Amino acid sequence: MQPTPVPSPTPSPTPKPKILTVCLLDEPDSLYLYGSDSLAAQHIWQAIYDGPLDSRTYAHQPVIFTDLPSLANGSAVVETITAQAGDHVLAVGGEVVELTPGVTVEDAGGQCVTFDGTPIPMVRMIVTFTLRPDLHWADGAPITADDSVFSFELAADPATPIDKHAILRTADYRAANARTVVWSGVPGFLDHFYYLNFYHPLPRHAWGSVSAASLLNAEGSTRRPLGWGAFVIREWVRGDHLTAARNPFYFRAAEGLPHLDEIVFRFIPDPTKLAQELLAGRCDVVTHDAAAPVLAALPNQLPVEMFTAPDSRWELLAFGISPAPGYERPDFFEDVRVRQGIAHCIDRQVLAERVLHGYLPPDHPLYAGGALTTWEYDPVAGQALLANAGWYDDDGDSVREAHNIPGIADGTPFQVVYHTTDDPLRVQAAHLVRENLAECGIQSSVETLPPEMLFASGPEGALFGRRFDLAQFSWRITPDPLCDLFLSSQIPDAGRWGKPNVAGFLDDEYDSACSAALAAFPDSAEYAAAHIEAQRIFSERLPALPLFQRQKVTLACAAVVGLVPDSTQPSELWNIEQLDLRP
Repeated sequence: MQPTPVPSPTPSPTPKPKILTVCLLDEPDSLYLYGSDSLAAQHIWQAIYDGPLDSRTYAHQPVIFTDLPSLANGSAVVETITAQAGDHVLAVGGEVVELTPGVTVEDAGGQCVTFDGTPIPMVRMIVTFTLRPDLHWADGAPITADDSVFSFELAADPATPIDKHAILRTADYRAANARTVVWSGVPGFLDHFYYLNFYHPLPRHAWGSVSAASLLNAEGSTRRPLGWGAFVIREWVRGDHLTAARNPFYFRAAEGLPHLDEIVFRFIPDPTKLAQELLAGRCDVVTHDAAAPVLAALPNQLPVEMFTAPDSRWELLAFGISPAPGYERPDFFEDVRVRQGIAHCIDRQVLAERVLHGYLPPDHPLYAGGALTTWEYDPVAGQALLANAGWYDDDGDSVREAHNIPGIADGTPFQVVYHTTDDPLRVQAAHLVRENLAECGIQSSVETLPPEMLFASGPEGALFGRRFDLAQFSWRITPDPLCDLFLSSQIPDAGRWGKPNVAGFLDDEYDSACSAALAAFPDSAEYAAAHIEAQRIFSERLPALPLFQRQKVTLACAAVVGLVPDSTQPSELWNIEQLDLRP
């Protein structure tokens, strides 16, 4: 009798690989960390690197560290040392110099001392960064503290075309052991953002024999850089796409990450074609830098989802309070009542759904909230303030004239020029503001300039040359509030045309509050209190009127899961290891 045959097991179907397609308008020239700063490169870096830090909701989170260094946990310390002749120190003027007779520094007691050869006690910072123990490069080699030291050496090399400001203020950067990096600042330099003084690791074992100059163009560093993130570059077809596949050595693999098997970055420079590819299902994600032109090419009924986050830029209307000598026009904006009146006259709610009252948005951890003076749209109140300041219409032509205002001839009409760039959003906002101003009796003409002209250095540039009446542009919001943008010491002038206080705002109280904030460490109560006070004064005295915060829009098909755009992350792919596709 023949045995009954045992049926063969039915093979399990092979799971279909999960492949996410991200469509970009631009293609990076290079992926070398010190050879590119393009947003396209930053999108791709999210796949091949993870961290070292994330920046979300205006705060920093450690990714490859065991903890974020801080004064509170002892991984950052301020110590007193004795500075001697020949040491590199931070001079009172803010430059790093060799300590020689005649150099003035701040001693450990906070007093200014001019060096005469006698050693000077000074303070310096030391910050310790501890790496996670489970980090590996995508080729399986362990990541060590020495890889960060190698990155520092490349950054410091004269052939590497990056700003050397942080390098000059570093006295020592070394690996204390395989997982520990120690940064030491030059005497006198107390860096409030010391926890950022870590250099993104680069693979010494793979690139150590290549010079810094050669790495700017080498195939391995520019086209297939070695990383430690969730994905590793598999191919790059110039002008078409780049494919990154799952990294088997990813340090979060035990968590089941990444969820995806591959990421394909497609480069489609034509917005109309990109829109067509999105509608056809051949793009899963369109990044925020491409969204505006793509949306313009899409039909009204979108079969895709939109993810929005406030952009890290705040649009503002700067008042030319103190114009440069030679720019002859009445001092329209010297009187704070004029600036306050204009604030009431502009309907900022029409300009944007989200209105700012200070230079920080409501979701910033240091937002001053109830301490701020708010200027709601109230043309009647605005016109009353203008009239109280001496500006009212006496001849019935709907334009206010000066009356009994010191330094301004009676009858001078309130006529100003409104400068901005030719960005379509700015032009639209400028014309809305012009209509609001006209309703309050202020005549303005909008003049657009290419950005390179508006932002040109002084004395010729409109902004930095302080040669404007009203100007609309944007500043970037950062985790550390930039109150120093409006310090009186930051007014651009001869010999320092790059300073940012283009309004020419002079206010002793503001200077005092902002200076106190800049002198305090970020994790101190003094830091928060001083920044709130600076915001309060700014919102009352208005060197500039915040108009709105721009929005970043990411487009994605309905199958994409896990997109969480954030204001302070340059790329919405910051958590790429968590992205997934629904079946």
